[in-house]
Amino acid sequence: MSSKIWANPVITSEMKIRMRGWRTALGIAAYLGVLLLIGFLYYLAFVQQTLGWDSSVNARQTAGMEIYMMLASIQFSLILLITPAQTAGTISGEREKQTLDLLLSTKMSPFSIIFGKLISSMSFIILLIVTSIPLFSLIFLFGGVTPGDMAKLFLFYIITAFAVGSIGIFFSTLFKRTIMSTVVTYLTIFLLGLVSVILGVYMLSVQLSGISPHPTNPAIPFVLYINPAVGLTDILVTEPGGIRALFGIYLGTQGGVDFWIINSVVMIVIAILLLKVSVNKINPVRHRRRKKVKGMG
Repeated sequence: MSSKIWANPVITSEMKIRMRGWRTALGIAAYLGVLLLIGFLYYLAFVQQTLGWDSSVNARQTAGMEIYMMLASIQFSLILLITPAQTAGTISGEREKQTLDLLLSTKMSPFSIIFGKLISSMSFIILLIVTSIPLFSLIFLFGGVTPGDMAKLFLFYIITAFAVGSIGIFFSTLFKRTIMSTVVTYLTIFLLGLVSVILGVYMLSVQLSGISPHPTNPAIPFVLYINPAVGLTDILVTEPGGIRALFGIYLGTQGGVDFWIINSVVMIVIAILLLKVSVNKINPVRHRRRKKVKGMG
C-alpha cells in the first residue's frame, strides 16, 4: 500500500520541490522557534513564580499541565493557519500555470491527482507536528501528562489537518484563482467555528432551561461535533468526562463515547465527502457527459 502511495507522480514531484529547498528547513525552524519562545516566556511569567513558593509534586504537575495546554492550543492554532495556505492553491495553482489539463491528459486518474496533492501538502504539516514532539516531551519533566495523552493529542492534530486540508482542496477545485480559494477557505473555517459554537451554546441553554434543577444527561448539540476546537478542549480537560464536565453536569454523547472521538469521525466523513466532490469537479469525463446531455437537450 505504501509503495503505491509513493509511486504517485504528483506526490514524488511535489515532495522533491517542497523538501529540497531551504524554505522547508527555515519554515520548520521558525515554527519550532515560535513554540519554544512562547513556551519559555509563559514559563518565566507564570510557572516559575508558582514553583518558587510551592515546589511540591502537585505544583509541578499543575505547572506541567498548564504548559502542555498552552503549547497544545498554540500548535492547534498554527495548524489551522498553515494548513489552508498549503492546500488552498493546489488545484487552482495548476489552473493558473495552465498545467491542470496536462495532468488530466496523463494516465493519472482525477482521484490520484487530488490524493497526491493532499498527501504532498499534508506531508509538510505532519513534518511540523512530528518535529514538535521533542519539545512537548520536555513536559514529562514536570509530570501531569502521560504518553497516552500526548499520542491522543497528536492523532487529533493529524485528523484536524486532514479535514482542514480537504476544505482547502475543495475550494481550490471550485475557484480558478488561488487568492479567492485561500480567502474563502479561511473564511469558511472561521465561520464554521464561530457559528457552531454560537448555535451549540444556544441549543444547550435551551435544553438546560427546560429541565429540572438537577439535570440528568442532556445531550451535546450535534452542531458542535464539526468544531475541532471543541474536540481539542475535550482532550485537554483533565476532569473525568472531558468537556462534559465543564458545565458541572453530565452531558451525554452518542453511546458514552468521548466527544473528541465522535468529533474526529465527523471530520473524517466530511473530509472524504469534500474530496469526493473535488475529484468529480476536475473529472474531464464527467464534464464531457454533462455537455453531451445539454447538447442533446
